[in-house]
Amino acid sequence: MQNQFYNQAVVNWAQQNLSPPVEIKLLFSGRWQRLLVYVLLFSVPLLIIAGFIFLKLTGGSGANWFGIFLCSGVLLLPGFAIILGGAFTRQKLVKSLDAGGVHSSMGRKFLWENLHYIDHVSKHARAGGVSRVTEDNQLELVFADGKAIIPPMIKNREQIWNLINSIPVQIKDDGKLRTAQNDAATENLLNALNKG
Repeated sequence: MQNQFYNQAVVNWAQQNLSPPVEIKLLFSGRWQRLLVYVLLFSVPLLIIAGFIFLKLTGGSGANWFGIFLCSGVLLLPGFAIILGGAFTRQKLVKSLDAGGVHSSMGRKFLWENLHYIDHVSKHARAGGVSRVTEDNQLELVFADGKAIIPPMIKNREQIWNLINSIPVQIKDDGKLRTAQNDAATENLLNALNKG
């Protein structure tokens, strides 16, 4: 038991600050928004498949049932892959924070006593030969038994970021330990954004 990691400071912080649980609500994550995404994702492939079926039933040349089924599978496969990839990614997203720990979207619970550090992760993108970095894009809470992610597109983002940053634990920026200089630069950036 002596080798087990236990972060008492974080447990105390959670008991003081999270007595009413804090829900992390994703933007555009309601049932109707997801349904709209699924309809848009499958509308073009289903229209093409319906066109092939119409050609076959009206006696149009070049359409046979084997080709229609093969084409259907090929056209629908990317949509299903996107949905499965989204479900896999969503299982690491934070649903709520309470005095006991962090609850993920798929029911997994991370205990505060196992929290090692918080990592502010930047997003790197390259488009048209130009690299772009979005700093502090998402938060990763790294525990002894896994990682929980707070994505950027959430309601009350600034308040939740401030709450997470108040946790008495190591804070990293893209895996590098944050220093006082980094804190001052981040504070200056936030002040500039708030004025503009």
